[in-house]
Amino acid sequence: MSTLTAPEREAPATFRPGTFRLRDTWFPLVHANQVGRKPVRRAMHGHPVVFWRDNGRLRATEHLPGAPRHGSELTAGSGEFPLVERYGYAWVWYGDPANASADLLPCVPHIPVEGMPRRFQANVVFDCTYELVCENLLDLTHADFLHSALTGDALSEDDEIFVESTSETVTMTRVAHGRDIPKMQQPMLKGHDKQDVHIVTITYLRSGVCVLHGNYTPGMSIRMLHPCNPETRSRTRTPVTFNPQDMPALGRALFPFSAHMVGRQDNWAVRVQNESYMRPRPNSDLSSRFDKAGLRYRKVYQALVARQQQGDFSYLADGDPGRDTTKELGLAPGA
Repeated sequence: MSTLTAPEREAPATFRPGTFRLRDTWFPLVHANQVGRKPVRRAMHGHPVVFWRDNGRLRATEHLPGAPRHGSELTAGSGEFPLVERYGYAWVWYGDPANASADLLPCVPHIPVEGMPRRFQANVVFDCTYELVCENLLDLTHADFLHSALTGDALSEDDEIFVESTSETVTMTRVAHGRDIPKMQQPMLKGHDKQDVHIVTITYLRSGVCVLHGNYTPGMSIRMLHPCNPETRSRTRTPVTFNPQDMPALGRALFPFSAHMVGRQDNWAVRVQNESYMRPRPNSDLSSRFDKAGLRYRKVYQALVARQQQGDFSYLADGDPGRDTTKELGLAPGA
C-alpha cells in the first residue's frame, strides 16, 4: 500500500474543477455539417451560443436569428462570436474578441481539415465539469478497467508511461508489448493472440480539447479529436470525431458506435467524482503519486489559472497550440 505525501492529501483543497473559466481559447462546439438553416443551440461556460446558416454562411450568435443583438464582452458589441471552421467543426472564441486568432487553433494532423463524414461523428454528454473528463482521458490506464473488452486488459510483457507538458498542454504516452487481443478485436484478428500498443493523448488545458491516437499492432489505428466542451459545472459535451485506419471496412464503419458505450462507462465514474467536488468532504478525493499524468495536469492547470487571475491571458513561448503534433502523436509524416 502506498503512502500519500502531504501535498497529495491536500489535492482537493488546491484543485477545484469548475471554479475558474480559462479564457482566450477556441471551443469546437458543434460539427459544422450538422448546422443548417434551423438554429442549433450550444453553450460554453454557461454562455449560450446559437449556430445557424445565412445563405450558406455559418454564423454563431448569442441570440436566435432576428432577435435584438446586444453585444457582450465575448462578442465585441456585434452579437456574433469570432468563428472558424476547421477539422469539420465550428470553433468559437471564448475571451477577448480582439485576441481571437486562427493561429491559436490546435494542430490535429490526423483529421482532414474539411472534417470527416457524419458516420464518423458522435456526440456524448458527461455529467461533470470538463476538467474531470480531461483527467480521465489523460489516464490511459483507465481503459484497462472500464473498456477492457475494446482496448485490452492490463496484462502485458512490458508497459511504460511517459508524461510531458508545456504551459498549455499535457501529453501522456503509453507503450506496451505482448498484450492479449481484446474480445471486441478478436473477430478481425483471427490467427493472432498478442498485440503491441502505442497510445498518445494530448490535452489542451484552456479548451479541454483532447487529441488522441491509439495504434494497436496488429489491429487498428484509432485517430480521434475529442473535445471536452464545458457547458456548465455539471455538464460537458463531447462532439467527437473518429478517423479509424488499418482495419477492415466493416470494423471502420462500426467503430464510431463505440463512443456511446465507452461514454456511458466513463460517465459512470466521473459523475460520482464530480459530486465529490461539488459537495467536498474530508478525503473525498485522494491523489496517488503514481497518477503522474493527472498530477501534472493539475499542476499545469493551476499555474495557468494563477496567471489568468493576475490578468495575464497570453500564451508563453512553449505553449503554441498550433505546433505540429504529428511526431508527438506517433504518426508518420503525411499519415
